[in-house]
Amino acid sequence: MRFQEHLNGTYRNAYTKKTADWEVYLEIENLEYRQARAIEKHVKSMKSKKYIQNLRKYPEMIEKLVSRYA
Repeated sequence: MRFQEHLNGTYRNAYTKKTADWEVYLEIENLEYRQARAIEKHVKSMKSKKYIQNLRKYPEMIEKLVSRYA
């Protein structure tokens, strides 16, 4: 899982490395690496807590992201 790589220090300049109390809020399974990175980039570019909450609340949003970045 990329999240674990961030916490382990694989990415030296990663924002997630600066603290160790992160919790997984949302996980999308069975993605290829390229697809996961594209979705991660999209979600981060939204810069919206509400958008992330809606991803968890409305699974159809996740389905659209997965198909968009397939």
